[in-house]
Amino acid sequence: MEGGRTDQNEGGGKGSVCVTGATGFIGSWLVMRLLQRGYYVHGTVRDPADHGKVKHLLELPKAGTHLRLWRADLKEEGSFDDAIQGCVGVFHVASPMDISVKDAENEMIKPTVNGMLDIMRACTKAKSVKRLIYTSTTGTISTGPQPPPLEFDESFWTDIDYCKAQKMTAWMYYVAKTTAEKVAERL
Repeated sequence: MEGGRTDQNEGGGKGSVCVTGATGFIGSWLVMRLLQRGYYVHGTVRDPADHGKVKHLLELPKAGTHLRLWRADLKEEGSFDDAIQGCVGVFHVASPMDISVKDAENEMIKPTVNGMLDIMRACTKAKSVKRLIYTSTTGTISTGPQPPPLEFDESFWTDIDYCKAQKMTAWMYYVAKTTAEKVAERL
């Protein structure tokens, strides 16, 4: 089902939560666990009508009553607004993950960073969101010219210039996620 009410009273006392990238590996597991715990879930997907991509979500226990799928795309500003409206929490899991892109800047890096900013704006506009959880990757802290340390803290970041110069497998994903996380941390 696409769209629907965004009533803050959904989910009993828990309220509704939004999961971006609901059809992905982490997003699917998160939706399943949230449904198991009785939450009402607003799952965002690029195409709710693509039954092949959403079938596994629609077959989850409680999906018929506790899950609504919303069309949203990181490349479309404002497309997450309706899905986030009325939610008390947002799990931002969506991220472009095609490491064979031809134009890394425009196909992966900018959509990841701009998508993060757009979701943060949607959370602010909604006025109901109490917590935004952003999933990242170890690729934001462990890639650079020196071997990574055995222990990490918030001061460790992937070296973006090194990734761009070396162009190792998935370099654009590391750059996109590192940049998005740094931008989010500053706001």
